[in-house]
Amino acid sequence: MNNGIDNTANTNGNNAGFPPAPSEASKEQVSNRTSGDYFAQPYNTSATGFYFDDFEEYTVKAQALRDPFGAPVEEFELQAIDLTDEQSALFDALKIDQSTLERWFDEVADLDDRDMAAVFFLVSNNGLSLDDAMDKKDDVTLYEGSLLDAATDLFDEIYLNDVPQAVRGYIDYQSFATDCQCNGDFVEFDFGGTTYTCTSANNC
Repeated sequence: MNNGIDNTANTNGNNAGFPPAPSEASKEQVSNRTSGDYFAQPYNTSATGFYFDDFEEYTVKAQALRDPFGAPVEEFELQAIDLTDEQSALFDALKIDQSTLERWFDEVADLDDRDMAAVFFLVSNNGLSLDDAMDKKDDVTLYEGSLLDAATDLFDEIYLNDVPQAVRGYIDYQSFATDCQCNGDFVEFDFGGTTYTCTSANNC
């Protein structure tokens, strides 16, 4: 009994209804890696996933992959396996999938830490899409450190010279920092194990 599935071979020897089965060399490309920077986990639980390091390798392996019944495997969960802390955090925040993987490799994966932190902030704090975050990342002003440290440096830079030396010890930096936060100007966040403060939050 074939349950209504036509298993008649076509003139090229392939199963009807499925793309050509991968060559033995293609099968080996899929299965011979035991580690990599990324992993593609099929939603089809009967198929075996694969590691990859770049978009070209992903494409070749995804196109070659078949399940035990010879059907192509088309949908994957993409996982960051061996990246920097910053790359991993941004990969997860962007929810990179098959539709955005190529752009990840072309434009995002090699950003410097500052730009990665800016994109992360725009996505995680402001809810922007990848496209919008990439367009606005240069509008983000970042201070590497806590909100209190950022507010202290700002106060000293702008106001300290106008404060008499005798009363500088009474400056309430914490209150100034709280004002900066409540006004929406400063937002503190952690990214890749580093604390940043966005000091231009109202402008992005």
